[in-house]
Amino acid sequence: MMTSWPTTLKKTAIRQEWFAKISRLPPGLNLRKAARMLREPYGAVRRWGVLFGYQFPDRRRTVSREEWAGVDWEMRDAEIARGLGVTRECVRLVRKARGMGPSAAQAATKELESFIIANCDRLHGLLVEEVIHHSGTELPYHVVRRLLRENDIRPHEAQSPLRDIDWRLPNRDLASLWGTSPRYIANLRARQAAGPAQWSARNGEIKRNRAYANAMAHEKQKAMRARKQRRRSPARQAVLV
Repeated sequence: MMTSWPTTLKKTAIRQEWFAKISRLPPGLNLRKAARMLREPYGAVRRWGVLFGYQFPDRRRTVSREEWAGVDWEMRDAEIARGLGVTRECVRLVRKARGMGPSAAQAATKELESFIIANCDRLHGLLVEEVIHHSGTELPYHVVRRLLRENDIRPHEAQSPLRDIDWRLPNRDLASLWGTSPRYIANLRARQAAGPAQWSARNGEIKRNRAYANAMAHEKQKAMRARKQRRRSPARQAVLV
């Protein structure tokens, strides 16, 4: 089936750009091959491909028993799905059928959400970093922030170190240095109208660029200082239960 523009979908620059990319894909590619060919994030290719009608093959019946047996079920469903070239829903169903229980990340997310619900009245106005400190979670900043907002908690973020990152660097580099996801960095870049990165992560010569190397080193030091500060930061309120 050829890709086609949905009749009710308004045309924007980014949508037209992705439509052109998806339209160039040969038929029958799985997600992993399509993402590699386009040099784009796995999740983005899947989202735009489905939107424009690209038919990714269903590999639920083609993953061998040996492949399923070799799965590390401590990994997130998205990571397992990416490695096998199947959907997260497929992995979720297999996980449930095998009684494997949630991944470590999923369990940590559920534990933090329980903490947030139990302490909702005391969390309003705290920094996201302080919520991390009080709860003892090892989940990344953007996940904690998302869970707070989903539970109608209003965190105070004026002092977040992510507000002062070097936007000249590519999203993938910033995400790696700050321990978050490229998607979150991209969304933050858009909200702050920071403009595109000065250097492209796809440029094979980028590591030889002295200005880029200096910017990376400086940003790494900032991220390390922020993590140390977060660990040492005294609680502004009494220890939560």
